[in-house]
Amino acid sequence: MILIVGSGVYWLTSSETVKAREDSAAAEARNIALGFSAQIDLLNKTLDKMAQDPEVINAITMGNSGLLKVAAAKLEQYIPDILKIRLLLPDINAIDEQSKPPMGFADLDLVRETLTHNQFPSIQGEKGVDRHFALARGVIQNGKVVGVILASFNENVILKNLHLATIKNAYLELKQGQLVLATLGKRSGLADIEAKRFNIPNTDWTINYQSSDAVGLANLSMIFCIVVVPSLIILLVLFVGQRWLSNIVRQDLESLMKAFKDIMTHTSHSNYPVELTEFTAAISNLMQFKRVLDYGDRETTDVIDHEANIIVSDDDDFDLDGLFDEISDYKL
Repeated sequence: MILIVGSGVYWLTSSETVKAREDSAAAEARNIALGFSAQIDLLNKTLDKMAQDPEVINAITMGNSGLLKVAAAKLEQYIPDILKIRLLLPDINAIDEQSKPPMGFADLDLVRETLTHNQFPSIQGEKGVDRHFALARGVIQNGKVVGVILASFNENVILKNLHLATIKNAYLELKQGQLVLATLGKRSGLADIEAKRFNIPNTDWTINYQSSDAVGLANLSMIFCIVVVPSLIILLVLFVGQRWLSNIVRQDLESLMKAFKDIMTHTSHSNYPVELTEFTAAISNLMQFKRVLDYGDRETTDVIDHEANIIVSDDDDFDLDGLFDEISDYKL
C-alpha cells in the first residue's frame, strides 16, 4: 500500500514537474533569444549611423581604394571586438582571402544582396579560425545604395550570450538554417526538438529547446522519502510488534496450559494472569465446562448409590408358596 500510495503521489506531481520544466526551458530560450536580438539590433543601428558618416559617403563616392581603407580603419576604432570593417562598392565581384578574416563567397553574396535591401547577419566560413560573424548595411545617398559596410566579428562575441547563460534541466540549440551554431545543456534522448523553438528577431536564427526528462537528485530524494522511508518504518514497526505479540501469546499460552493442568488435577484456582481477553474467555470456558462435568458425575454417583442401598433381607415367616395360592384363589 505504501508503494502504491507513493507511486500515486509521484505520478500526480510528475505532470506538474514536467510542465514546470517545460515552462522554465521556454523562458530561458526566450530570454536568450531576446538577448541576441537586442545585441544584433544595437550593431545594426551602429553600422547605420556609420553609413551616414560624410567621410564614408565621400570615400565610396570617389571610389578610391586608399580612401576606402582609411575610412574603414577609422570606423574599426569605434566598435569593440571588431575583426574587420570593409567599405565596398556596388560593383564588387571578387573575394578577399588575404585579409583576416577572409571575405569568402558567402560574404560576397551577402554584400550583393544588401545592395537591394539589408540582409540578416550570419555566421560565415567553416569551423575554425576563419569563421566569423558578418553584418552588412547599405550606404545610402539620395535614396540609392551606393556602397556597403561589411563588418566581421569573432563568432564568440555574439555566441557568448548563450555560453554565459545558466540553465537547469534544459537543452538549448542555436541554429542558422540547418547549421547548429552552438548548444547548451544536455540533450535527452533522440527526441525531435524542432517543434519547440523561438525565432530570434533581426536574424534568421532559431533557438530550439528541450526540457530534461531525467530524474534529478531532488526527485530521487522525494521518491525515497515518500516510499522507501515509510516502508522501512512500517517494517520496523511490524518486526517489533511481532516480537511483542509473540511474547504475549507465549506467556498467555503458559497460563492457559497451567489452568488446564490445574483443572484436570482438581487444583484450579482463579489467578491465571493473561494479557489477551481471548485467553481469559478460554480459561473461563474451560473452568465452566469442568464444573458441568463434575456436576454430571455427582448426579450419576448419587443415582448409583441410591439403587445400591436397596437391601433385601431374609424373612423366615415369608411363605412364597402360600402367596401364589392366595393369588390363585383371588383370581378364581
